[in-house]
Amino acid sequence: MKMKIILMACLVLSWQMFHSVIAAPSKNFGDQSSRGAKTSVSSISELSPHSGKVDPFVLGSEDIVSISVWGNKELASEMPVRPDGTISFPLIGDVKAQGLTPAQLKEVISSRLRKIISDASVTVIVVEINSINISVAGEVVDPGTYKVNRPITLLHLFSMVKGFTEKSDLRKSYLLRDNKKVDIDMYALVNKDDFSQNVWLKPNDFIFIHDNFDSRINIMGEVKNPQVITYQEGMTVMDAVLLSGGLTNIAKSGGTKIYRKNRNGSHAGQDIKKINVELDDVIFEGDLSKNTPLQPGDIIHVPRSFF
Repeated sequence: MKMKIILMACLVLSWQMFHSVIAAPSKNFGDQSSRGAKTSVSSISELSPHSGKVDPFVLGSEDIVSISVWGNKELASEMPVRPDGTISFPLIGDVKAQGLTPAQLKEVISSRLRKIISDASVTVIVVEINSINISVAGEVVDPGTYKVNRPITLLHLFSMVKGFTEKSDLRKSYLLRDNKKVDIDMYALVNKDDFSQNVWLKPNDFIFIHDNFDSRINIMGEVKNPQVITYQEGMTVMDAVLLSGGLTNIAKSGGTKIYRKNRNGSHAGQDIKKINVELDDVIFEGDLSKNTPLQPGDIIHVPRSFF
């Protein structure tokens, strides 16, 4: 028994040195695990700043614009876009501004004004942007609705919300725009530096950062600290054991089992796969080939030895 305890202590020490990265997220954005579904409504190549295409700013409620007509100083006006999306301009009355770019609004005003002033040359300047409201919910440090005064990207927003909690799952997270999911891989953006996923955000976008409840590892039985562990890529059964404080003195390590959901199972009883783990070979013989890799949602049970 003393020899077993000594071997376990040595293995724990060496494993913690080489696998300390498993115990903490690799990026300060939090943990992101499991698999998520994506519904395509937009082309990433068109949305990303790295496409070379800048998503044009469109006016919205509460934005303030300055409009002037060359040679007609008395017509110069500065005004907000009203909640109904319109502005009022001398001589032509109400004009729909919401949803138009400044250049489009210029053309609309010029077209109507030329019926009165034949050579009207109109300038439209955005003085203040107040219409970009973006909501973030779920597993972020500081959720809420953010009003920004310039177009921003997804990474800018992640910085504004101060990153993610340890319970976040970027693979299941999504961006909702006009009640449709946008095809974005947030996990690839944050963890694989795939900046093609760093899309421009639009007014009233909604970002939901999903929790990783279905992805967590549950370890129970004869470990010193049975618990639920956040899954991370590359995690093995021994990592989970060590994160739980190691085995107790009465653990039957050779009887360790992993219970894994079979997502393709069609009948009750076929949905759970039982995997035998030869943990003794890992601990006492150093056979790392027996150190079974874990998958999101695995349940590990270490039985008790009665002899």
